[in-house]
Amino acid sequence: MTPGEEVTVADETSLVSSRRVILLVILSMVVFALVGWYGRFDEVMTALSSIPWYFVLPAMMALSLLNYIIRYAKWQYFLRRIDVNIPHSDSFAIFLAGFTLTATPGKIGEAIKGYFIRDIDGTPIAKTVPVVISERVTDLLALVILAVLGFALGISAGDELLSVLLLGGAVFGAAIVLGSGTFYNKILAKLTSVGPLKRFQYSCDIIEGTMTGTLSPRPMLLTTAISVPGWFMECLELWLLLTLLAGSSLSPIILLLSATFVHATASVIGALTFSPGGVGTYEVTSVVLLTVILGVTTPIASAATILIRVVTLWFSVVVGFVALAVVNRRDRKRKHESIHQS
Repeated sequence: MTPGEEVTVADETSLVSSRRVILLVILSMVVFALVGWYGRFDEVMTALSSIPWYFVLPAMMALSLLNYIIRYAKWQYFLRRIDVNIPHSDSFAIFLAGFTLTATPGKIGEAIKGYFIRDIDGTPIAKTVPVVISERVTDLLALVILAVLGFALGISAGDELLSVLLLGGAVFGAAIVLGSGTFYNKILAKLTSVGPLKRFQYSCDIIEGTMTGTLSPRPMLLTTAISVPGWFMECLELWLLLTLLAGSSLSPIILLLSATFVHATASVIGALTFSPGGVGTYEVTSVVLLTVILGVTTPIASAATILIRVVTLWFSVVVGFVALAVVNRRDRKRKHESIHQS
């Protein structure tokens, strides 16, 4: 454990609490109820009942799982960049276990993955936790790219593109700063060179190594490129829902591009507003964009928004808890074997 870690991070068991999850579920249910009320409950339920669940739900879950697999490749690349080498079976389980805290502001709760890696090979938390920041930055860049492509190719006019470009520029600027050694040498190094912050100097040096190793131009561009097809899987899920709910009023390609813009933009806004899991801000953005830009009815926009959130947000949380059980079981097994060997 590096100096300062004992006060800068909480114990992992306190981070994954059923109380937090229950509160998020309640908040999400309230938001869903408001979205349903806005779209008129009876018409929203009619729209939902028209969906052939027997193939739609498995198809959406399969696309979400494909998203996880693609993004796992990025996670593994980041770990290799900072010389963390653990078996794929452990790494993939840890990556998925982080989804238990997906419904946190900016998904920053996924930093718990650093604890799990430390328990396996002793890697300092200060070295692995910043990888989560690099993940989020490249995720946002990928979503901005998808939003811009969806808007530019599928939607003719409006001020929305400028807003997305400005958000993308802000994220890109932040990425450049975080990946630059100058930021750490001229700012953080000075802040941690004197006074009570001096105890964090060693951890800051480790953090600098991780951030510059994962967000310097080449790895940032590569991992952003990896993230684009991953997040596009979720855009396909919204497209599938809109195809079934809205009919053939738009051509499939235009509908796909529009769905890509809507989902990517709502995801970016949900992340940047730092609401837990984007709950509330994603739903509002999605319903507004679907009705204003695509011209779908309010009940259909509400139904599609509720469904896409159930699968993309809460399905990932369920997957995360399954993976967490696997991680904990393996951890107990390692400790048991260690006791017997000693």
